Amino acid sequence: MATEIAKLDQIDRDILLRAPAVVALLAAISNDGEVSENEKAESVRLAHLRTYTSKPILHNFYKEVDKSFEYHFDNILAQLPADWKEKESFLENRLCNLGPVLLKLNPVYAEELITSLKSFAKHVFKSNSNFLQNFLLPIFTLKMNDGFDPKIGGR
Repeated sequence: MATEIAKLDQIDRDILLRAPAVVALLAAISNDGEVSENEKAESVRLAHLRTYTSKPILHNFYKEVDKSFEYHFDNILAQLPADWKEKESFLENRLCNLGPVLLKLNPVYAEELITSLKSFAKHVFKSNSNFLQNFLLPIFTLKMNDGFDPKIGGR
């Protein structure tokens, strides 16, 4: 386990290790309020890929995340309310819990983690789009290219 993660208590560690699943779910629902099988599969795949494609400082973090990512994803998905806006609020509240945990980490590590989680979210967000959607829905394209910027840890 990475030194940064190891210095946290169990509650903070859980919040931190669940964050990629929360981010992935928020990205998945932001388009249509639903989580497609493709978005889930891409999220699980990306969590695994990040164990070696993330910045070296985050490799150990993503190795820990990879061990339970799908479990957390499914668990949080099962807790989501039915209403689209309520889903967003539920997930955004979960991300707010990340802010105090990030303050306990080395600032460089925390900043790299935030950057990585935002990148993770954007990748999941784009995973369910296709040419037809982009052609027929220019507003979706605009949102995808410019507007989707999840607030992670208040940043």
